[in-house]
Amino acid sequence: MTSQILSNELTNLISESKRKNTDLRNAADKSLQDLKALPSTSEQQLAADLARRLNFVNPFLLACSTRNSRLAGIGVSCLQRLVASHGLPKDRLEEVLEAFKESAQLGLDVQLKILQALPPLLQGYADELQGELLASALQVCSILQTVKSAAVSNTAAATLQQLFTAVYEKVAEEDATDPDGPYVDEVATEDGPIAVRTASKDAYKVFDDLCLLAEGQKPQFVLFAALPQPSCLEIIEAILTTHSRIFGTHEEQKAILRLRIIPLITRCLSEKVGFTVSLRIFRILSVVLRKFVSELPTDCEIPLGLLNHMLDGDVVPAWKRNLCMEIFRSIYADPRLFLELYAQYDSVEDRKPILKDNFAAFVRLATEKPAKIGLGQQSTAPVGQAGTGGEISIDHAAVEASVAGIIGTGGLGVAEVNVPGISVQLSSLKTPCLDQLDKTEAPIVPETYVYSLVLTCLNSVADGLAKCVLPLSIHQVSKERRRRKPKGTGDAEESPMSPDPDSRSIESSTRPILTRSMSYRKRSVPLNPLELTASSSYAMVKVAASLINECWPAVLATCSTFLYAALDAEYYHALVRSIQKFTQAAGVLRLSTPRDAFLTTLGKAAVPPNLTSAIVSAAGAPNGEAPRVYTNAKGLLSVDSLVSQASTLSVEKSRRQSVSIEADAPHLTTRNLLCLRALINLAIALGPTLESAWSIVLETLQSADIVLAAFSNKSTPGDYRASPQLGGRNEVDSASASNLNTEIKAVQAAASRMFDNTSDYPDDAFVQVLKATFNVFFGKHITSPPTSPIAEESQHPIPILPRRIGSISSLPTAVNVQSQEYTLALTKIREVSRANHLRLAAHEPEVSGWDFLTSELIKISTSATAVHAVRTLAADILRERLFATADATRKEDSMTRREIQRRVLSTLQSELDILVEDDRRMKENDHYIHESILETLKDVLDVCGESLLDGWDSVFKIITSVFERLDDSHTNGSNSDSSARHPTSVRLISGKLGRIAFSSVQVVYSECRLVLPARFLSVLNDTLLLFALQLNDLNMSLTTISIFQDVSEFLQKQVVLSELETLHGAVSAEDMSPGIVIKESAQVRVSAVWLSLLRHLTSIANDERSEVRNTAVRTILTIFDHYGELLSTPAWSLLITSVLFKLVDTNIEAQRRAQSKGVSDEEDSQSWDGSSKIILDGIAIIFSTFLETISRTTDFSSLWQTLMAYLEFYLSFRSHSLNASVFRTLSTIMSRAPEASLLGKPALNRVGSIWANKIPEGSSSDNAEGKQEAFLAYTSTLRELYRLTKKDMTSGQIDTITDNLEQCIRESDALSYSADVDYLTPLQAEVLDIVQQLRTDITGASSTILELKGTLASMAFDEDKDEIYKTSLTFVALAKTAMPSLAKFVEQQSDEKEIYTGDALTSVLDSLARPIELKYGWRKEGSKPPPPWQLATSTALDILQIAVPKAKLLSTDEGMQEILMRATRIARGIAQADLSFVSSRKKVQQDVEFDIESFTALHNLLIPYLNSPTVPDSIQASYALLLFNNSIVHAPEPEEIPSTASPLDIIYNIRFGRTSDPPPSPRRKMSYLCLNFLLDLVRSPTTTPNPNPTHEAIVSSTPTNGPLLPPEEQTRTRLAQAAGPHLLYRAALPLKAYIADQPLRGRMPQPESQRQELLFVLRAMRTLASKPAAFPETVAGGDGGATTGRDHRRGGGGGVAATKKKHLVALYPLVVKALGVAGRVPGGADEEVLEELGAFLDEAGLGLGVGMGG
Repeated sequence: MTSQILSNELTNLISESKRKNTDLRNAADKSLQDLKALPSTSEQQLAADLARRLNFVNPFLLACSTRNSRLAGIGVSCLQRLVASHGLPKDRLEEVLEAFKESAQLGLDVQLKILQALPPLLQGYADELQGELLASALQVCSILQTVKSAAVSNTAAATLQQLFTAVYEKVAEEDATDPDGPYVDEVATEDGPIAVRTASKDAYKVFDDLCLLAEGQKPQFVLFAALPQPSCLEIIEAILTTHSRIFGTHEEQKAILRLRIIPLITRCLSEKVGFTVSLRIFRILSVVLRKFVSELPTDCEIPLGLLNHMLDGDVVPAWKRNLCMEIFRSIYADPRLFLELYAQYDSVEDRKPILKDNFAAFVRLATEKPAKIGLGQQSTAPVGQAGTGGEISIDHAAVEASVAGIIGTGGLGVAEVNVPGISVQLSSLKTPCLDQLDKTEAPIVPETYVYSLVLTCLNSVADGLAKCVLPLSIHQVSKERRRRKPKGTGDAEESPMSPDPDSRSIESSTRPILTRSMSYRKRSVPLNPLELTASSSYAMVKVAASLINECWPAVLATCSTFLYAALDAEYYHALVRSIQKFTQAAGVLRLSTPRDAFLTTLGKAAVPPNLTSAIVSAAGAPNGEAPRVYTNAKGLLSVDSLVSQASTLSVEKSRRQSVSIEADAPHLTTRNLLCLRALINLAIALGPTLESAWSIVLETLQSADIVLAAFSNKSTPGDYRASPQLGGRNEVDSASASNLNTEIKAVQAAASRMFDNTSDYPDDAFVQVLKATFNVFFGKHITSPPTSPIAEESQHPIPILPRRIGSISSLPTAVNVQSQEYTLALTKIREVSRANHLRLAAHEPEVSGWDFLTSELIKISTSATAVHAVRTLAADILRERLFATADATRKEDSMTRREIQRRVLSTLQSELDILVEDDRRMKENDHYIHESILETLKDVLDVCGESLLDGWDSVFKIITSVFERLDDSHTNGSNSDSSARHPTSVRLISGKLGRIAFSSVQVVYSECRLVLPARFLSVLNDTLLLFALQLNDLNMSLTTISIFQDVSEFLQKQVVLSELETLHGAVSAEDMSPGIVIKESAQVRVSAVWLSLLRHLTSIANDERSEVRNTAVRTILTIFDHYGELLSTPAWSLLITSVLFKLVDTNIEAQRRAQSKGVSDEEDSQSWDGSSKIILDGIAIIFSTFLETISRTTDFSSLWQTLMAYLEFYLSFRSHSLNASVFRTLSTIMSRAPEASLLGKPALNRVGSIWANKIPEGSSSDNAEGKQEAFLAYTSTLRELYRLTKKDMTSGQIDTITDNLEQCIRESDALSYSADVDYLTPLQAEVLDIVQQLRTDITGASSTILELKGTLASMAFDEDKDEIYKTSLTFVALAKTAMPSLAKFVEQQSDEKEIYTGDALTSVLDSLARPIELKYGWRKEGSKPPPPWQLATSTALDILQIAVPKAKLLSTDEGMQEILMRATRIARGIAQADLSFVSSRKKVQQDVEFDIESFTALHNLLIPYLNSPTVPDSIQASYALLLFNNSIVHAPEPEEIPSTASPLDIIYNIRFGRTSDPPPSPRRKMSYLCLNFLLDLVRSPTTTPNPNPTHEAIVSSTPTNGPLLPPEEQTRTRLAQAAGPHLLYRAALPLKAYIADQPLRGRMPQPESQRQELLFVLRAMRTLASKPAAFPETVAGGDGGATTGRDHRRGGGGGVAATKKKHLVALYPLVVKALGVAGRVPGGADEEVLEELGAFLDEAGLGLGVGMGG
């Protein structure tokens, strides 16, 4: 490629320089010859060869020296190509660079080519481009940078920077490849001369010149053009950034930094320099500080001090201060950097405290313009700021509401209007100022941008300190110990309803929990990094500690200021995170003073002190109302409040209410909650080290809870957003409430985690937590003070968890602060006890306080005077303690476990007994305690499982306490046994209580059934019945039924089968009492319980709820199916009569009730149909599966008759769903009988009677699917019945079968989303299969089956099917499937005379003729070939080919005539076609071939039989007429259509001419075929037609005394006589059309199709040797006068009548007229037509006896 390019360019040089520059032309010619002489190998070889030819570049250098743009462009381009391919001779580099310099001022293309050549030149010839050559290359690039073209100048600037980078890359490569290489020179610096190597020397000189240019001085090494100062600075920055390592390792480079760069930076910072230069100076300073401050600490001190100085007020422009802040932002983003700065400057006495001064400057910045940052007494988002959603709305509303509060101007906040603030949207830049290199002027920056940078710096400082300190505070744990590390005792998100789920895995030891010693993790105490003196990071940690200890006041002051500024969510969250990290770093370093200061600041930001004082003042103010406790006062200290208090934030908008702003409107915003969450997280992280600082955390939590309580108490019940604290005049939207809701949940989760973590504290730390808790909350009262009757009446606490919402009176109330604090105290106890449950359980009760705790909690939870919130909280704590205690006993010995389980369950029962005392009226508040008892029971059962040894009385008493019995009845009529009583209808006290109790029942069965004492099995059975019959909860009933099945499996394993037979005699099917049997005989106890269970399910199966009864039915059937193999015949008899038939009888009665309701309750009727279907399907499975066993029962006949009676009852309900189930039941049962003897003939006769007389009948509401399913089941029953009774089948039964099957087919309907055009419906396929299997050896069966098959084949084409049977089926697929079977069936039964003597065969042919006649008129053909008419055609041909010869022998003459009439009809249908329905001519042409083949075959088949003497003339005439009608190629005019009786009456009538020619028939092949068949019918069979007969031959062949024909010839003549007139008229049609139309055409030729038809007719008629008797005598003589004057010897009328050319004479007049018309055609007639007309006349003349002799 390079060779071709160079060759082309040299050729161009020769062409361009022919006249102007001879030297250049000669040099180019020489180089071209040299290039051509080189071998054509690889590109590398070519480059090497060119590099060795020093003179090869001469023409390119000469071209550049000409200063001609065209020539220089070629030269530079070639030089660039040689440089890129390394083909440039190294000895010519200087000349090449000089050539580039000379061409630098030429065209744009030349300049760009030079720039393209310089980088590869420096890279490819790095070893040669040293010293002066390097300077020349850089000079060329600098020259190009000064041109006016922006494209060239910008490209040159980038190239120059690339060249400088390449210079330093050479230095790096030199250092890497030969670090100990020889020094070639020395460079002078302030510290003395420094020895350097080659690349280092060039880099030093180049960079020094660059610095000189940046300072405005003259370069010394490279003769640079006048480069702009910004460009120089950009190159300096790029070099420092990219090759900082070189400047750190090379003293000469470091000297340039010290002598050139730092002074330049200091001077520019001190002087007033424009934005463009200052920006680049700041960028260079940023690189120097980040890369070289450790090497140049003294030199960097002054620039750093200047940066701090520029942060003050109006010292410098705002943009320069922004640049300074961006520098500090980059410094603080690197923890090691700012710690190093602190160590280098702040920690050294003689140096400036750079960071201290910077933090002090931050303080001044934060306070210099309070209005700009929106400083107030409460932080809000900037006004008008979008994007923070609900937080803004709530915070603004809170500020506005506080203005009118009782605090006044010094109260809750200041409502500034249009306060600016700091936000990402308004205070930040997409591109920092330091990165805006394209700007020539300072960009417009938001005024608050500098404050956002301060916040960013604080965030970075905090992050850096955290990264430095916090990792060292974590204990290092081995992987093995980490795998065995105990799980925490709870998660902050965990629901209290499942207390301590992870407590079971506290330790992996298998020793008993209560007997092992407690060990608490000292690893939970964070390490003090200052004590890790051996750590490699110890020095940095010391610096970090010193920074925190010295700078925290300034950091705290700055953070405190911004905490009350207007910040958006992102900045505020980042600020809080920074405070949190700074505090945590101070905490792990044990710096208590800064830690407590920051904790106090966070606490005040979380709950401003004026809020709590306002609330206390409002609570103590007299208002005429007694104070009321906040009913949901758990607040932030309880996990319950995750779903109680906070849930009030997400109610619907429709419940908003307008409430005016009240004076006492305390409120916490999401930002307060964020600070509170940060405070809690710090307590979690620093908990073991907080010591006295716990009081700060707990007091803040207490205050926050009081504020939230006061706020929630002012809200409308269940509606947080209607509170006046949210702004009053402006309602808060749901997004705002959701945002606050999220924050509250997060705070609650963090508080929960905080208390959970106390389980890992050492004992001393845990004691400190307890002390702090009791110091803050101890000594409050729990009972509510007396309230007024009105207030008491208005109190409606809601007892249902998780939404326990405080009751709100319409009267103004205040928060009872003391009650609230007591609730918080309980919450603390709950959290701490939950976290330390093992600590409490492992010690003695008096040591851990167990006895006191449980007794006091029961008193509180059952107290009628305690408020709801306190009671529920106490009940929750008791529940958790009981659960934890029960859980802790799982691995104890049985005696200990039994004692503790009895204690736990008796405690629960004691609490329940107090609640349900007879003299105590249950209230809504008591319901929650009831729930807690039930939930505790379930928890205990869950945790104990199979280890539960005692307390079952208490268990079932607690479970059954949830029912209200409405109607009790004794199943045995006595009160002897409480377990024998079964409520017929029960109701739960409440749905929730029932669900909780039911879950306990599930646990009893699933977990405890193996340890359940035997006497409690019946109790469990009766308890399950209660839950199944309750009406409150459908799912509960369904689940109970599934448990019944499991109980049955459990009991069945213990059932003694022999005892079931004993029970058969002891228990009647109508009234069974298992309780009596249980008492009488202990041996049959389990068997009686099992039977009682089945009876229970039978009772449930009569439930009005369809889901319940259906499930019960399925369960009963499943039980029978599972254990049927184990039952004996007496047991089966017992179960069928007492369970199954009782089930069916009950269902039929329910069906009657549903039917009596009629259409008014159609849905209920369908529901009962579904239940009946399940029952019937189940009976079918049971009887079919165990048929052999059941059939051996002594009363099987009675059982069968009873079953049949039930089935007939179901059929009488006129439901297709039931019909399908009934017949499916019958077919399923019979399918398992291998032979009829198993069921017996009477049983089968009963089934046959039902099948014959009970065709499925449905109602108007039944759909097509149901009808189809019923008919399928009906036919399936027939299949099985036919299989068993096939040997005894009669012809009458065959008739019934075919009639019923046809009725099923006709009455069926189309299924949804399906069509029967291409595919059979399942019913159709089934019927066809059954018909195929029917016996044909029974007299009359063949004809019956053939008629049915014919009916099925023609059903699709029955015009009245839709009106008569109202079906949407097409039956097309049925017809297409049935047709082929017809031919096969006829072939099989062709020897049966009965199919010919009756109407079976003719009806089949009529059925096939219909689709043939319709042909294209039938639109529903389907997508599967062939179409119905073709299939019908093929089938008809097959049948006729078989049946016609057989019928000749087996049928009568009349029967044969009927068959020939149908065959003629079929032939007519084949020959004709209505093409108005067809748009595709291609299809017509394809189909006509099929028709021609079929018609030919049928014609050949029929002609011998049509010639039979027994065939009437009407059939022959009909066949001749169909040939005539279908032989017409061009449609005639209406007046040309002859009558059927005498077509020759109008043979010579010529119509009026027409100018519009009719188109030929698309089926003209069929037309010509029919015309040929007409010719064949009249053609003489004995004489071959002679195209040129002589006169003597005609005379000799003419008979003299009339026809004397043999009988066979006379028979053929009859058919010829029927066809002759039609043939004559058919031949006359084209002649008459020619005579009438040709004169009107003028010079226009006759249409080709008409011409071809005319020629065909003339030739065919001329050559035809017809039967003389085929034509009537009246026509043979023509007009009569034509032969009267002729010589008798030459023929005459008599001779013509006897000749085989008689037809010519009849057409003679028309031919003469046609010849006359042809002679008058303008321009001459068609020669071929004239010739044929003349030939016709000649032939006719011979026939007349006037032709010319040979």
